[in-house]
Amino acid sequence: MNILEFTKQFPTETSCKEHFRAQRKTEGVKCKHCSSERHYWLRAKWQWRCIECDFRTTLKSGSIMEGSKVSVRTWYLAMAFMTFSKKSISASEYNVS
Repeated sequence: MNILEFTKQFPTETSCKEHFRAQRKTEGVKCKHCSSERHYWLRAKWQWRCIECDFRTTLKSGSIMEGSKVSVRTWYLAMAFMTFSKKSISASEYNVS
């Protein structure tokens, strides 16, 4: 995949969130409060809610993005730039905001 294909596949923040949600769903979401793996999706909040204890788990929770205020698309772009480069790059080389 190159940058043009990437921008076609992930043109918006929502497309990145949907992709990340699908990935998380295949791996399974585990409640931090009660360890249950039974959840349902709260579409308006972009969160899962535990069926057992009602604890909410955010989309970024449990990932490298947890606690970050950076958008999911910015994270995706940063990961794309790191994988597209044949050489090493510095973090300050790209401004993805």
